[in-house]
Amino acid sequence: MIGIAGHLSLILAFVAILGAAVAFFRAASASPSLSDASRALRMRTGMWAWTAATVAVWFAAGLLWYTLLAHRFDYAYAYQYTARALPVHYLVSALWAGQEGSFLLWILYNALLGHAIVRWSPASWRAPVLAIIAICQAFLLSMIVGLKFGPVHLGSSPFLTLAEKFPDAPMLQVAGFVPADGNGLNDLLQNVWMAIHPPTLFIGFATLLAPFAFALAALWQRRYTEWVRPAMPWLLMGLTILGIGITLGGYWAYVTLSFGGYWAWDPVENSSLVPWIVGIAALHAMLVQKKRAAAQRSALLLTVLTFILVVYSTFLTRSGILGDISVHSFVDLGLSGQLLVWILVMTGGGLGMLAWRWRDLPVPEREAPYLSREFLTYSGAMMLCALSAVIIVGTSAPILGRIFRDEPSAVPISFYNDWTLPLATGVMFLVSLGMVFWWNRMTVEQVNRALVRPLGLALAATLAVVLLTPFAERTAGAAPAVTADLAATKAALFQGGGLDAFWGEHGTGLMMLMLVFTSFFALFGNSAVLWRIGRGNWKMVGGALSHVGLALTVLGIVASSGFSTPLAVASGMSMPVVGGTSRDNFVLTRGETREIGPYRVEYAGREKTPEGFDRYVLNLQDGDRRFTLKPVVYQNPRGQWIQHPDVRAFAEQDVYAAVTPAAMFELPDTARKGGQVELAPGGSVVIGGDAYRVAFEGYETDIPDEAMRGLRRDSVEIAIAARVLVTNLKTGESQPLRPVYVVMKSGRQTYVQNRVPEWDMGVAFSAMNVDDGKATLTIDGVAVSPEDWIVVQAYEKPLIGLLWFGFGMLSVGFLIAFVRRIREVTGRRTLATS
Repeated sequence: MIGIAGHLSLILAFVAILGAAVAFFRAASASPSLSDASRALRMRTGMWAWTAATVAVWFAAGLLWYTLLAHRFDYAYAYQYTARALPVHYLVSALWAGQEGSFLLWILYNALLGHAIVRWSPASWRAPVLAIIAICQAFLLSMIVGLKFGPVHLGSSPFLTLAEKFPDAPMLQVAGFVPADGNGLNDLLQNVWMAIHPPTLFIGFATLLAPFAFALAALWQRRYTEWVRPAMPWLLMGLTILGIGITLGGYWAYVTLSFGGYWAWDPVENSSLVPWIVGIAALHAMLVQKKRAAAQRSALLLTVLTFILVVYSTFLTRSGILGDISVHSFVDLGLSGQLLVWILVMTGGGLGMLAWRWRDLPVPEREAPYLSREFLTYSGAMMLCALSAVIIVGTSAPILGRIFRDEPSAVPISFYNDWTLPLATGVMFLVSLGMVFWWNRMTVEQVNRALVRPLGLALAATLAVVLLTPFAERTAGAAPAVTADLAATKAALFQGGGLDAFWGEHGTGLMMLMLVFTSFFALFGNSAVLWRIGRGNWKMVGGALSHVGLALTVLGIVASSGFSTPLAVASGMSMPVVGGTSRDNFVLTRGETREIGPYRVEYAGREKTPEGFDRYVLNLQDGDRRFTLKPVVYQNPRGQWIQHPDVRAFAEQDVYAAVTPAAMFELPDTARKGGQVELAPGGSVVIGGDAYRVAFEGYETDIPDEAMRGLRRDSVEIAIAARVLVTNLKTGESQPLRPVYVVMKSGRQTYVQNRVPEWDMGVAFSAMNVDDGKATLTIDGVAVSPEDWIVVQAYEKPLIGLLWFGFGMLSVGFLIAFVRRIREVTGRRTLATS
C-alpha cells in the first residue's frame, strides 16, 4: 500500500508540474492585448499546479522516509541502503544514499525554489522564470516517476519492492518473503559530513537553477539588461551554498579517505567544483554588465553554462561512468539516456537561445581601458573559465577513455598541477588588481600609488617564506639556488639542455613561488580595500572580504600540500616491510614506543568504537605537547577493509594518521614460519605469538670442533658463536643454543644453525654489526613478527586551517553581498519577514 501511494504521488507530481509549465508558459508568452485578469488567472493556475506537485513530492518523500525508518526491507530502496544497526541519523540520510532518493531530494528543493521565486522576485519575471524551472523539474521527476510504455521505461521509482526490482532472483519472488536485515549504507558514507554534504550540495544545485532561468527568460523576452538585478542574489546564494557543500565534501575526503592531495579527492567533488568556478566567473561578468552596461553576452553565456555544468556533473555522478574511480558515484540504473536527453535539452535550449539572440544583444560602444576594474574583472572571469575547462577535461577523462580505449581511467595528478598552477597564479594576480583599481580609467601614477604598498608587503612575505621555511627543498629542486656567480647562473640556463631542461627541473617550484607571491599580493591589496570600505559602510565589504578569503584559501592549500611532511621521512627512517609499504610509513608493535622525527609515538593497543569497530590508539608526544590519535580500521560483512584516518588539529598544523593492521597483509608462509631479529647483548624478544622468548647473552670465540658441524678449521678465517637462550613461556623450559657465524678464508660467509627439534625451531647467527655489537638471528619454524602490529602513515599538514578559515571568510563575503543585492530587489530594509 505504501509503495502504491508513493508511486501515485510521484505520477501526480509529474502530471501537475507539466500542467504548471504549460500555464506559466502561456502566462509569459501572452500577447499584449490579453487582459491582466486573464494573465493573472494563468499564473494562479500555474501556482495551483505547482503547489499540488510540491505537496505530492513531499508526501512521497515522507513515505520513503517511513520505509527507511521502519525497516521495511520488502522495499528495495530500504533494503539496499539501510540496516537495523544503523543509527537514526544515517537512516534519515539514507534518503539521498541512492540515485532515486538523491533525485527526490533535488526535486524537493526545486519545489521550494518555485515558491521562493514568487515570494522574492519581481512580478514581471515570475511567469517566464517559473516556466523554465518547471521544465527542469519535469525532467527531474521523469527520473523517478517509474512509468512503463511498452519497452520504454521512464525513470526508476524508489518505491519498487524487492520482487519488482530484482525479477530474476527466484528467492525474492516467493510470496511474503522479507529479508531479516538490509544491505546497509556504504561504510565510507557513514560519516557525519556525508550526512550534511549532499543536502547542502543539492540546495546549491537547486538555487543555481534560478539565475539560469532568469538568463533564459531575458533572452526569451528580449530583456537583456534588466535580468541581472533580480538574478544576482540567487547566483550569490547558490554559489555560497554550493561552495559550502563542496568544502564539506572535501573535508569528508580529508578525514575519511586517507587524503592523498587536493586533486586526489573523489572525482565527484571535482565535477561539482566546475559549475562553482564558472558561476563565480558569471558573477563577475554580471558585475561588469550592471556597472558599465557591458559584457552582456558573457554574463548570459556564463550563467547558462553554470547550470549546464550542474547537469553535466549530475550525468557524471549518476551515469555510472565514474563507478570504478569514485566511492560515491551511483550505479547506472538505465537512466543514462534520460540524463543525456536532459543535458542536450538544457544545452540546446540555453546555447541555442543565446545563438538566436546573439546579434540582438547590446554591445558597448567602446572597449574598456586596460587600466580599469572593468577590464581586469572581465579578464579574471575568462581566466576562471580556463581553469574550469582544465578541471572538467580531467574529470571527464573516463568518458573520453570510453571513446578511445576499452578501460577508461582518471588522469594523473600531474595533469591538474601542470595546467592549474599557471592559471591559478593568473587568477590571483587579477584578484590582486581588481579591487584596487577604480571602475573608471586610472593613470600610471595612480596605479603606482595604489599598488606600491601591497606589492612591497607581498614581496617581503614571499622572501620570508623562501628564507625561513623549507620551501625550496620541498618543491623538489623547485627554485634555482641563489648564487652570486653570474657565470654559473648563465651556465645553468643556457647549457646542459637549455631553458627547456632548466624549466623542466625548476618550473613547478617557480610557479608555486609565483602563486605564493600573487596570493600574498591579493591578501594585502584586498585587506587594504576591506579596511577602507568597512570604515565607511560595512555592507559594501562582500567583494573584498571574499577576495581576502580566497587568498587565505590558496595559501592554505600551498602550505598544507607543499610542506606536508611524512613523520617517517622527518625521522630519516626507511622501513620497507612485508606488504610493500614505502618509506613514508613506519611499523609499530603493540606496546612499542619509537622516536619518529620530533615525536615519541606509542602504539597503546586497540579499543572498540560504539559500533564495535577496532580503533587503534596512538599516543604522540612532541616536547610538552601530548595527544592521542585513534584511526579506525575494520572489515565489513562484505569482506572489504574500511580505513578511517584520524586528525588532530592545532593552530599551526594538523597531525594526520592512518593505519594498516597486520591482518590486512597476506604474508607468505615463509614470513609466518620465521624471520629475523636484531638484538644487542643482554637483549631479548618474544616470538611465536607470545610462545617463546629468545635472549641474546653475548659472544663466544672459543668454539669446540663439534659446534663447527664439519667445517675444517684450516679453512676458517673467523668463527664467532652467539650465546642464545630460548625459553618456552608456556612450560618454562629453556634451551641454550650456540649458533655460529663463520667467515671462510676464501671470503665466503656462512653460519651453523642450532635446532630445537621438539619445538621445531631453528636459530642461526647470520650477521653482526661491529659498530653497536648487535647480532642478527635468523629463526625458522616459529613466526617472528608479532600478531598485533600496524603500519602507520602519519603526516604533518602545516596551516591547513587557513584553507577552512579562508573558505569560511569567502562564504561570509558572499552572504554579505547576497543580503545587499536581495535588498536592492525587494526594496526592504531587513529580511525579517523572510
